[in-house]
Amino acid sequence: MKKRIFSIVLCLVLLLGLTACGGGFTPAQTAFNTEVKSNTPSTDDIIATNDKYTLQYDSKTGGVNLLENGTENKWEVTPTSKKPPQLNSFGLPMPESPYITSTLLVGYMDKNIVGGGDRFAISYTDSVENGRMVYKPIKDDKGTTIGVTIEYYFDAQKFMIPVDYVLKNDYLSVSIDTDGIQEDFLKITTVSLTPFLCSVENDTPDSYLFMPSGSGALIDTKSYSAQGLLYDAYVYGDDVTKYDEYDALDDISVRFPVYGYKSGETGGFAIIDNGSDAAVISTTSGNTAYGFSAIYPTFHLRGYTEHKAKAFSSTYITKVFPENMLDGTFSIRFYPLKGENANYSGMADIYRDYLISECGLTKNDNEKVMNINLIGGTKITKSFVGIPYTTVYATTTVEEANSIITELSTNISDMTVKLKGFGTSGVDIGKIGGGFKLSDKIGSSSQLKKLASVCTDNKIDLYMDYDLVRFSSSGSGFSFTNDVVMNSGYIKADQYVIDKAIRTPLEDYKYRLLRPIMLDEAVEKSINASAKWNLGGVSLDTLSSLSYSDYSDKRETVKYNAKYGFSDTVLAALKQVKESKQKLMVSDANVYAAINADLITDAPTASMDAYSFIEDVPFYAMVFKGYVPMTTESLNLADSSEMVFLNAVEGGLGLNYTITNNWDSSLIDALYPWFYSTVYSANNSTLGKDIVAKYDEYVKYFNSVKGAEIVSNSVIASGVHCTVFSNGVTVYVNYNDTPCQTPAGEVAAMSYITGGAA
Repeated sequence: MKKRIFSIVLCLVLLLGLTACGGGFTPAQTAFNTEVKSNTPSTDDIIATNDKYTLQYDSKTGGVNLLENGTENKWEVTPTSKKPPQLNSFGLPMPESPYITSTLLVGYMDKNIVGGGDRFAISYTDSVENGRMVYKPIKDDKGTTIGVTIEYYFDAQKFMIPVDYVLKNDYLSVSIDTDGIQEDFLKITTVSLTPFLCSVENDTPDSYLFMPSGSGALIDTKSYSAQGLLYDAYVYGDDVTKYDEYDALDDISVRFPVYGYKSGETGGFAIIDNGSDAAVISTTSGNTAYGFSAIYPTFHLRGYTEHKAKAFSSTYITKVFPENMLDGTFSIRFYPLKGENANYSGMADIYRDYLISECGLTKNDNEKVMNINLIGGTKITKSFVGIPYTTVYATTTVEEANSIITELSTNISDMTVKLKGFGTSGVDIGKIGGGFKLSDKIGSSSQLKKLASVCTDNKIDLYMDYDLVRFSSSGSGFSFTNDVVMNSGYIKADQYVIDKAIRTPLEDYKYRLLRPIMLDEAVEKSINASAKWNLGGVSLDTLSSLSYSDYSDKRETVKYNAKYGFSDTVLAALKQVKESKQKLMVSDANVYAAINADLITDAPTASMDAYSFIEDVPFYAMVFKGYVPMTTESLNLADSSEMVFLNAVEGGLGLNYTITNNWDSSLIDALYPWFYSTVYSANNSTLGKDIVAKYDEYVKYFNSVKGAEIVSNSVIASGVHCTVFSNGVTVYVNYNDTPCQTPAGEVAAMSYITGGAA
């Protein structure tokens, strides 16, 4: 009975207490203004113009249109159908969906209602028709009008969101500054900005949406159903502090804050240039009620954590939102596309140029054909006189690593090496950075310095990998109690290793995440450790690929709410590596980490493969090829090594293998998947022969595109891709299980051919 009473009390605390917003630091949101009068133009007035484009007000929807000067090309924030209107049962034209004619979709909650609820308002219905709008021209320093601020007043909900539309030289900037948002008792949680700016009318020939899932993917725009197909993904991956129960589903993350569309001879491409940490890229495709397929950003202005509580046989879920809205600007740059640039190749060109001009991306043609991951060790359970104990089992000692590298270097002249799991807990989660020490079961500092010397003599870049994000015990100056991330309920955001068989959390393998404000110190310690061992590089796999929220300082700041500001913190920490003159290796990296890297391993070569996706494309490789060296995932660990090899060919990537030297039957129960098909066993090794054979097969082609950029990539038929490199090399890759014809000749199943016109 006591347990039942406790469960009921706990549910009430969660449902009533946690949904009520907490106190602390509060950025001032202006109170909702009920007095201001609407003043928008009644006609489609010209807002601003430059040499290329004209920005026009849309009096019907309260949005804007972008017109190309001297042509009839128009890009509309709220699109107009080119098809005859659908008729209802009385033969009368059916009205457009108000979603199509809305510039904003706004999510909000009522903190006075249990659970808060997920509620939505749309600008056309709730502001244009039943609210108010205020129109304020934006002028530059010379007094010239360059854009407009439109304040959307949602009178029923009592909040206002101001949107700036500013015409730049070759793009349209659309932004929201949260300082200007007004609220009353309803609290805004999300804002979807220009949801149909990047849209395609269903069934338009030669059209698709571009989604940056993993390597990149194209989404079908054919009519599907009244609801259509929905897909969304957090930029930079899921926020793992959002759930109080770990989500065990595998996901392929969005690594770039971009999206776009192609519609025949025109298209559009958008870059989320502010607030990308807090963004979700959302898609709706084949929706016959809308008549359009669209892709757009949804910004989480308040993060949340989902908490579960059980009482009797029921489970209650509530979202815990903080009181404070994020304090900053959320914006996109929209680039119109036309002609031969209206495709994902044109999008990649724009984004690469943006990274060069705005983010410091520079050319690095020091590409290596092969990367070798050496796995040092892992924790296993043994027994002594019947008493179980845990120890680190050395899957590759430092001396064995020396022998393997020496042997491989006699046949492979272009190689990098990563040492992973050589710290005090092996590849298992332990102290931050593996304690920044070698496990005594794996080797000594003198042995590691000798290995570094061998690599230097053979012109091999050697990196040590450090996990600076996940830890399960105090040490190295970081506390497992105090230096950890908290969720929005102000509870430590515990994480769990997942049982690989039944996909459930393992309660005995709990870990936590290091607070973002500590990452700078952790990176510094990794640099010092590598310098101490005379290593040339630092590898930061988890730091470069994970992104998460932190509410531990909620009484002082809104930073890291909904992941906001996380990428800036990581970027600042990583700059220390370049300043130290060491090299940086990252893995499956988010763009802010990738642009600072000397090598990206496990570069994404596939997408999430959602229902609406029709083709994977190598957008990630197209952006970085010739600027940041890349490798594929490990061929010997891949589901299909043939597929991964062809991915390398298409993108001009290096190859990657994972190696261990020793095997023990206890590794069958190892928590991590790096111990299968990886045993090298020096001399007469099957794996060693496979690596050398694949190197010999690939090296001539790799050298032919080494240092070159990707000029274009295209899908010439389903599963058949063509890549053109800047040095003139053209390659056709056939991912199908049957031969196909290309301009360069027939390509065998699961093979490639070079030459011929693109």
